[in-house]
Amino acid sequence: MEFLKAVTAKEALEMINSFPISLHTEVIPLDESSGRIIAEDIIAHENIPPFSRSLVDGFAVKVKDIHGAKETNPALLIYKGESRIGEETKETLEDGCCIYISTGAMIPEGADGVVMHEYSRPMGDAVEITRTIHKGENIIFPGEDIRTGSIVLKQGKRLTPFDLGVLAALGIADVWSYKKPKIGLISSGDEIIPVDQKPAPGQIRDINHYTILNMLRKTCSDVIFMGITGDNPEDIQGHLHAARDCHMILVSGGSSKGEKDYMTESIKQLGGKILFHGVNIKPGKPTIFASLWEKPIFGLPGHPVSCIMALTRFVLPLVKRLQGDNNPEKKQTKGVLTTNIPSSYGIEEYVRVEIDYDNKGCTVTPLFAKSSVISSLSRASGYIIVPEAKEGFERGENVVVYYFE
Repeated sequence: MEFLKAVTAKEALEMINSFPISLHTEVIPLDESSGRIIAEDIIAHENIPPFSRSLVDGFAVKVKDIHGAKETNPALLIYKGESRIGEETKETLEDGCCIYISTGAMIPEGADGVVMHEYSRPMGDAVEITRTIHKGENIIFPGEDIRTGSIVLKQGKRLTPFDLGVLAALGIADVWSYKKPKIGLISSGDEIIPVDQKPAPGQIRDINHYTILNMLRKTCSDVIFMGITGDNPEDIQGHLHAARDCHMILVSGGSSKGEKDYMTESIKQLGGKILFHGVNIKPGKPTIFASLWEKPIFGLPGHPVSCIMALTRFVLPLVKRLQGDNNPEKKQTKGVLTTNIPSSYGIEEYVRVEIDYDNKGCTVTPLFAKSSVISSLSRASGYIIVPEAKEGFERGENVVVYYFE
């Protein structure tokens, strides 16, 4: 049996990106929202900070009173008390006076600068100031961090721990988020056995189950492992049916054309449509993309490297869409190749690489290994893409390295 006509990587991504999806939202507590995608713009309903605060321990002053102050000619100010953190400061600063203030405490009315404690000397009921400052120095003013009415986080952003700090500052305890996509994962092959079993001759442990599962969990997806299916239509269709309620189905193995590979026929018999079978890439050529029960289904190659490269290149962009993520950009860096990378003209190739940093910058070293060698992924910092129209890269060339997500 022959492959269907292989599509290019660009054509494959166009089909994947045009697949119709539905998004649903839910309200989740702030402490459970890290990594989730927000479903609405977050608009500030108050200023942060809400009052002028000191950035240092020191003395709140009127800047004009210490103009020209220096170590040999200090300005002498009358000490008028203290502004404590967590308390409202009601005292008004008068000319020629100063008030001691703690970091984070409210700036007294009339003060327009804070002198750090290191530039002061106590003199009984007075304080010598030994340094001039400018207006506003060491003060953060109301709304200087976040201003009322501003959009602080845009819809479609994946929340980071720092974003949660912003939301906490605004008193937002619950967040509208897109629901996590539920992804059904199936391992396929008569030779595949669970990881806790000892392989007999001709058998291998289920590697892809664990790499796929944990790569998807990093994206905040709910992944349900549906088990290992044998190479027969009844078993395959039974496992596909079990995953029917999922938003996406992934099958690892069974995408290569052969006498015991029944994946495409099983999808068709269940009423699905094969959108492509075969992509003009290396590794990962036998990738399947189909529609079944109006949901996307991928058949991923069984070799671990082929499987993960197909997952990275084609599955993860659709997972992001299912999550409501509007940032499709991949994390990347640039570096200089340490050796030549040969490639066949007319095929898009993905080469795993190691990245090293030295005093000359970033260097990129290819990891040449067959598509079944899982250890090459463990060693890899990321991968580079050799375009179809290029016969590789030469040593010393600058290349873009994409990180595994």
